Amino acid sequence: MSIVNTAEGYGALTKLFHWLIVVLFLLQYVGGAIMTSMEWGQTVAGLSQAFYYNWHKSLGLVALAIAIPRLLNRQVGSLPPWAPGLTSLAQRFVHRCEQVLYLAMFVMPVSGYIYVMAGDFGVNLFGVYKLYNPIGKWEAMAAAGKWVHIVSGYVLMAAILGHLAVVFRHQFWLKDGLLKRMLPNNNR
Repeated sequence: MSIVNTAEGYGALTKLFHWLIVVLFLLQYVGGAIMTSMEWGQTVAGLSQAFYYNWHKSLGLVALAIAIPRLLNRQVGSLPPWAPGLTSLAQRFVHRCEQVLYLAMFVMPVSGYIYVMAGDFGVNLFGVYKLYNPIGKWEAMAAAGKWVHIVSGYVLMAAILGHLAVVFRHQFWLKDGLLKRMLPNNNR
């Protein structure tokens, strides 16, 4: 398998970045749901709300750090042709979902960062290093960052569900092996 995309299939870097982002998005949604539903002073799995918020912010920055080389990797090599079973309508739908997913990889962490910095909540990176706040307290900016972060989270969820619907339809209904294209050690 090539490290970059080729006409024969997705490259190892594309697959690695894809699955890293899948895991990070999953962790972010689960952690976000836990932290926003907790009462002050409550713990879940022995961890405080502050812990969940801090890890959510830290993982968001990790996701942004992965999104940058992922986007650069996308520009290298050539994409494989569309899977044979995808109709032109499905191709357009998948393309739009992918555009939203790529945009969200940047909008989500940047808007979250703006929200916590302008709200003067700060980021203590994995509980080890307190990041410098270049924005300072700015309530209007914090409110805008929070609004963008929340709305883009719902848009991202819709794109993820759309993407999964296409994959599951092909994997379990049409049984054409579409999912194999993104699995490790597969050259299709």
